[in-house]
Amino acid sequence: METAMTMISAMTIGCCEARVEALRTEFGAILAARIIEDEAVDFLWDARVKQRYLGQHFDVGFGFGEDETELSRIAILSFLDGRWHTGSCLVDGEGRAADLLWKHSFDAREEAEAAFEHAA
Repeated sequence: METAMTMISAMTIGCCEARVEALRTEFGAILAARIIEDEAVDFLWDARVKQRYLGQHFDVGFGFGEDETELSRIAILSFLDGRWHTGSCLVDGEGRAADLLWKHSFDAREEAEAAFEHAA
């Protein structure tokens, strides 16, 4: 019987709140919200407080000459813009988030923690 390995890492909260505030100051609240939504994978990855390895994801290129890219699926728990977020990212071998597969936002940390623990 094979057991699934689960790795949980506690991460320090980054300076994302300052980046969000700087965006609001420079572009206004509405445009800043659009930028954050468009770049959610980067903001949520940088603001993560926990991560958990979910398994490998193999991205098979469909174009001519494209190589297969090996990515990891990582569940994240992030605190950004005054709310808690749980999601799943694809992360490359260099530790950079490549894509956000899904996310849910919560007001309470407890709810976000429960969603993080059940992420698959």
